[in-house]
Amino acid sequence: MSLKHVPTDTPCLPSRSVTRRDALRLFIGAGICATIYPAVALAETTQEKLDAAQLDYDEAQAELEAIGAQVEEAASALGQTQGQVLDLSQQIGTKAEEIDAKQAEIDTKQGEIDTKQGEIESKQEEIEQKQAVLGERMSSAYKAGSSSTLDLLLSSATIEELTSNIYYLDKVSESDRDMIDEVKTLKAELEQQKADLEVEKADLEVQKADLETQKVGLEDERADLEVLQAQQQEQLAEVRARQAESEALVSNLSDEVQELLAQRDAELLAAQQAAEEARRQRELEEQRQQLQQNHQTNSGSSSWTGGNTEILGTGPLASVVSASYSTPSPGSGLCAAWVSTVFQRAGVGTFYGNADDMYYQWCGYSVSQIKPGMIVATSSVPYSAAALIYGHVGIYVGNNTVRHNQSGVVKTDSLDSWVSMYSVTVPVRCGWLGGVALS
Repeated sequence: MSLKHVPTDTPCLPSRSVTRRDALRLFIGAGICATIYPAVALAETTQEKLDAAQLDYDEAQAELEAIGAQVEEAASALGQTQGQVLDLSQQIGTKAEEIDAKQAEIDTKQGEIDTKQGEIESKQEEIEQKQAVLGERMSSAYKAGSSSTLDLLLSSATIEELTSNIYYLDKVSESDRDMIDEVKTLKAELEQQKADLEVEKADLEVQKADLETQKVGLEDERADLEVLQAQQQEQLAEVRARQAESEALVSNLSDEVQELLAQRDAELLAAQQAAEEARRQRELEEQRQQLQQNHQTNSGSSSWTGGNTEILGTGPLASVVSASYSTPSPGSGLCAAWVSTVFQRAGVGTFYGNADDMYYQWCGYSVSQIKPGMIVATSSVPYSAAALIYGHVGIYVGNNTVRHNQSGVVKTDSLDSWVSMYSVTVPVRCGWLGGVALS
């Protein structure tokens, strides 16, 4: 058995829809101009609008990104300032605590000074009292005159008594002097302690004044930062407002671009479909003319298959029929791929192409001449954009039954209903796939 491998440049029916790039390639490759297909000229006009809208969108997006950077910068600067304000507030709080602590120390020193002052005043009173007593003694001695002392000395009966009296008089004077000196010394010590305390208090007051100066400096610095913070908050609010406006503009431009994209895609697809339909119609007319010529030439031959095809071999019909029931769907829109897989699994051969390729290459018979194992196809049906371009194909398994992959599901339909459904645009035809007659 001799089998012919028939590759094509296009794969089985694509699972994706026609892209804008595909459509543009079609227009450029086919050399379609606006005078033949006005839709193309309209698409170009829409493309110009789209390009302008895309440019505006790109510029607005760039502006939005720049504003976003400004927002980040302003927010960062504000955050740093707020951090500095908080740090200064903490330092001011610490200084206030230190000032309070110094004031407490000053108050303590003042209390100690007041206590010393009280002790000094008490000692001063004691000195004054002792001086008063001594003064009274001196006054009495003065009033009595020196005779009292002389009498005390002359009244002494013995030398021992005289010595004792003299010693007594000296001790009384010395005791009075010592008492006064002791009180004065104690007062002087208290005054020195008070003076030391006042020096310490003065030093604490200097420290307190220095802390208060530092606190004032920190408060002034914080006040300046709070002014800066208010300015930065205003700046941040302004750039955020600009950011919101820019986002709204970008959103609007994005919607406009999307609308223009959809409009352009629709126009390109319509133009492509028009071009494809024109090509299909031309090819169909050429095929019809060729069929008529071949029919006239080979009207008496039972081996005529139609078109420019010929029977190249034979294959097992039962294997193809069995494979048509066991081969799962390869996916939605892949009718030709399913047919190719069935024939490959049946061992007949591997034949590539879309449904329309199989239609034009192998389907040279009318449906009235159909036999089990033949493929049955049409080159275009208006049920989807892909079906309009690539058509649909199935396998006739006999008993008025067609097996085919439709929308991702392998189905079984009667031949009559299948022909009725798929001959809306182009007549349904049949033939041996790959030129291999099954038996």
